[in-house]
Amino acid sequence: AAMAAAGWQEPWRALCALGRELAAEWAAQDVRAALCQLLLLWLGLSLLGVRLAWRTYGGAVAALCYRPGPAGRRSP
Repeated sequence: AAMAAAGWQEPWRALCALGRELAAEWAAQDVRAALCQLLLLWLGLSLLGVRLAWRTYGGAVAALCYRPGPAGRRSP
């Protein structure tokens, strides 16, 4: 069991070291960090907009794509 625990600790230590390194780099690069945060915010707002638009108009869009009858049930 000790061998398995040691096997799990090494990747976690490397991952933690990588996380600390990325955090230090993030803190050092103010402009890059601000730009990345802005792009992440833009992505989040865009996804939220798509979600809200789909909630409002999704049924109408799906109805446009749905073909009733035997032609709609054919496999491609």
